[in-house]
Amino acid sequence: MNPTGLLRLIFTFVPVSLFSILPTLLNAQTSDTSENHLTIRAQFQPRLEIRNGAFRPLSNNENPAVLISQRTRLTIDYTYKNILAVRLAPQSVSVWGQANTVQATENGGNRIALFETWARLRLSDQWSLKVGRQVISLDDERFFGELDWAQGGRVHDALTLQYDKKQLVLKGFLAYNQNYKAIYGNNINNPSGNLYSTNDAFSYKLMQTIWAGFSMDKKSTLSFLATNLGLQQADSANDDADTYYSQTFGTNYFFNGTRLTGNVSAYFQTGKNISGNRTQAWLLVASAGYHFTKKWYAGAGTDWVSGNNPGQGQTKNRAFIPYFHTGHKFYGNMDYFYAGSFHKNVGLSDNYMKLQYKPGNSSAVGVVLHQFYSPARIVEAGKQYPKNMGQEIDISCAFKLNAFTNLSGGYSFYLPTSTLKYLKNRQDAKDFQQWGWISLNIIPTIFKSKY
Repeated sequence: MNPTGLLRLIFTFVPVSLFSILPTLLNAQTSDTSENHLTIRAQFQPRLEIRNGAFRPLSNNENPAVLISQRTRLTIDYTYKNILAVRLAPQSVSVWGQANTVQATENGGNRIALFETWARLRLSDQWSLKVGRQVISLDDERFFGELDWAQGGRVHDALTLQYDKKQLVLKGFLAYNQNYKAIYGNNINNPSGNLYSTNDAFSYKLMQTIWAGFSMDKKSTLSFLATNLGLQQADSANDDADTYYSQTFGTNYFFNGTRLTGNVSAYFQTGKNISGNRTQAWLLVASAGYHFTKKWYAGAGTDWVSGNNPGQGQTKNRAFIPYFHTGHKFYGNMDYFYAGSFHKNVGLSDNYMKLQYKPGNSSAVGVVLHQFYSPARIVEAGKQYPKNMGQEIDISCAFKLNAFTNLSGGYSFYLPTSTLKYLKNRQDAKDFQQWGWISLNIIPTIFKSKY
């Protein structure tokens, strides 16, 4: 056979052979007997914000902040049978223009960090153990939440022991943190010293949590939470800082019917805060909603978070601290409370109404009205302030452009009162504060394999 005939035979036989065995190869990869599963997903999430009063009221002589931030995340998930699961999720959180167009050797603000790095071992049919940097999200995230709105998210370096059986789920979390960069010159081989600083680190040194969730029926769930935090703030390696322990206990009931939804929650906080003050504080929640049709939903609710009376002496701390919550989800999109800036620990009474319209499966529009009050008595230099802390209206919309792309945006405005201006130390603030944003969220699956 001459070379031309040989080449013709090869180019004819090889493609036909490949197409004939390709279904067999694909079936082998997707077979139920596959022991190894590997999935790689990417996330690109740029967000434009115009902050003309977000986090706190702007004064008359202040200009709004405008920025585009971006989350870039790669999530790699690997599982072996039902025995092992591993996740590695590096990410970069950046502000457009902050890194030089010609990148410097120190990465000039474009650094890559690790969002999640954990491994989970299946110990038995009911028990599993997860170790590493992980998200802890419980219930509706009023105390433990991922804080996904923040471009960096929230994670914990922890150990999780979990038990699953029918309607019962038990979870136990343990964490021990150290901050050598702040206290011991970033020397990981430091031979002595056990002090902790919260500077650019976690807000706690020790954490032990037990959570139990019960599925009462297909519509109702009940959960219980008990958390102990060890809090310490040392200024140097020679400091004599004490460790104070704060305990939080909570219970949640959720009802999700075909039309009616509801939630009742109660949390109690005791022990000592990071300043060593004895604490007795509460968080109480009640909400209800109704689906009038598949397109229309309306709801209302109230949150009551206890606080201190500023300007008055008191022997106990009454300010409840929702240490790891997703506050952006509950207390107004402009983040005036428990995020961004303080409000003198007066607590919060948030009474809200919401309305949502879904014209189809790929779009939604929502409006939420908040009326904020102070549960504490506010007196300074003999002057008593009203408890009204203002009103906020949040308008948001979301559109699903395709299977892996979502476009969302919103506009909010806040009407601050003299009380809020005093609490935020902005007595000369404008009477109308506003904030707008638009975000593109792209999450493609770029690789998936079974073998």
